[in-house]
Amino acid sequence: MRYIPKEIKGNVNISSKSPIKQLSSLLIALTGAILIIYILLGFSVNILAPRLPETVENSLSKLYKPIYFNKRINLNEEKKIQLLLDDITKTLKYQQKYQVYLIDNDNINALALPGKIIVIFSGLLNELDSENELSFVLGHELGHFENKDHLKALGRNVVLFTLSTIVFGQNNSLSNFIGRSLTKAEMKFSQTQETKADLYAVEVLNKRYKHVGGSTDFLKKLLKNTHTPKYFYLFATHPHPENRIKAITEEINQKKYPINPTIPLNKSLKDNISKIVSPTETPKNHR
Repeated sequence: MRYIPKEIKGNVNISSKSPIKQLSSLLIALTGAILIIYILLGFSVNILAPRLPETVENSLSKLYKPIYFNKRINLNEEKKIQLLLDDITKTLKYQQKYQVYLIDNDNINALALPGKIIVIFSGLLNELDSENELSFVLGHELGHFENKDHLKALGRNVVLFTLSTIVFGQNNSLSNFIGRSLTKAEMKFSQTQETKADLYAVEVLNKRYKHVGGSTDFLKKLLKNTHTPKYFYLFATHPHPENRIKAITEEINQKKYPINPTIPLNKSLKDNISKIVSPTETPKNHR
């Protein structure tokens, strides 16, 4: 019997699959693997953050203090906010010492930083009209400390940066793309933290004033000046002001907190925040 070789169809040196499809599959698999690792490490961070020794947190605060310390304004007005914060913490279950930094910055924002530091931007202070609103802001940041959100966020950012750098390099465009994708996925969790902090602030107001008047006043101002569509807030760290007001109102109604008139904000707080602190001046209450 004579051997008749079969004809070879196609080229064995060329894959029958599209290179673009192969690259897409590889990228999807790689991104999925990184996402799974990121989620697992994120859960680990959430477990470990509340157990972080205070000495370690205080060491982390040294990274932030130099950034904000020389931007502080008017120590006399900062001291008034500090006294209010000290009075608020006396009503809490766990009484700890927190430090207020009043910062020269137009952003309408406040921060909770490692080392029990609360940063208040002058832009935010300019938007407040009552002591109760300021107490709500302070209570909100205390809520982040209570839930260890500041440490969880720091830990997740470190994990995200480390993963993207190890896999793709520090300045790689693909690394940046995956980093942005993971950050957007993280925003919903961040919004949950913000809502919890809002509800904690409502409880703080009730303990401080025996009512919750002023709990939504600042958020109503934000809502009035917000022209961004709601769907854009899917990628924001904070929920839409309307959603925040709704969550707070539901909490007030559920717990039947009374709502009474607010206390006007000390006028000097707004009048004097433009006076810049000398970088050489050392505040008496600085630790």
